[in-house]
Amino acid sequence: MEASPIACIFFCEFHAVAGPKIAYQVPEDYVSKENFDSLSVYLIPKPELQGRLITVNACNMKIIGFPCGIDHQKYSRNRLLFNLCFVFEPTMRTVQYEPIVKKLANYLVHLELECGFIFNESTKAKLPELMTSIKHQLNETRSCILPVKPDQVEDYDVPMFSTKESSIIPSQWDLTTQQVLPFIDGFRHVSKIAAEADVEVSLVKACIQNMIYYGIITLIPIFQYANIYLPTPKMVQLVENIELQEECLQYVALHEAHPPSFRQVFTIYCSMAPGVRFSELYTKFDPSKLGINDRKLIVFGITKGLIRRLEPYPVFPALDPASIPNHRGVYRYFDGSNSYDKICCKMGKSYKEVDESVQKHPSAAVVIWK
Repeated sequence: MEASPIACIFFCEFHAVAGPKIAYQVPEDYVSKENFDSLSVYLIPKPELQGRLITVNACNMKIIGFPCGIDHQKYSRNRLLFNLCFVFEPTMRTVQYEPIVKKLANYLVHLELECGFIFNESTKAKLPELMTSIKHQLNETRSCILPVKPDQVEDYDVPMFSTKESSIIPSQWDLTTQQVLPFIDGFRHVSKIAAEADVEVSLVKACIQNMIYYGIITLIPIFQYANIYLPTPKMVQLVENIELQEECLQYVALHEAHPPSFRQVFTIYCSMAPGVRFSELYTKFDPSKLGINDRKLIVFGITKGLIRRLEPYPVFPALDPASIPNHRGVYRYFDGSNSYDKICCKMGKSYKEVDESVQKHPSAAVVIWK
């Protein structure tokens, strides 16, 4: 892909009145109306060619598409026809893009069937932004993550910036977001941010979800010394990628002028295991004496996918929760679907207090780690 950059992405459809037309393209006006009209018979084709990869090399362009058709009586003429196309220079090698074009087409079909993504003009209007993101990511990194609908933001989620904080200009955001931004540090969870910023939790969630959509914020679990973490298969990248090593040491250094050794950082990461709480690793290695910021060590590992957290979910597997004293309090959340973090936020309790509630009924309560 590195030698074959995408010149343009356009979304075309069959309009009941205007016929085949380009609805959106990035960059704009790359494919002229005259050129599209001369090629539209191949880009919005007869049913025989729909659901197939099509490559058109004409008009000094190479276009790859996967025309789709969906039948339903709600559409004009009872059929929705569309095609998301990639455009390249005519001499470019493009076979590596064919699976991507097909995959994107199938995603759009599923989105349309599930929520009317294309039929609904308000959601279809999101396509230019998505297309811009696809083009940029594939050209720059040769990979693409496409968040059509951001994950739900919970009270216990911890937002952190996924871009340089200095690149964010508060004045470009609404007043509520401006009020929330100073409290986002990668350590405060949503409920705490709401309390300290004096903003309703629902508004804080809306602000954060909006920033997630624009790729400015990512969510990580709450940091606690009682947490249990595991290395992931991506840990091997930390060994093989020198740039990632340098980024890691710079980020986790307690004092910028005296970064820790890679061996010390890697040893702590590799010592993480099921049943081993981070507090035990802290006691064993004493990261501060090694020049390591323990919180940033965890944040870096989580955001880079080097480690993941094992989360505890309490449950009464066989007994009726009503048989447990005070089941209407904290115990009503012991159904296996609520993590300690969620229970802590819902009940205003500490991790230790929730754990003590579990320990009161060792014969009935079970903790599932996942």
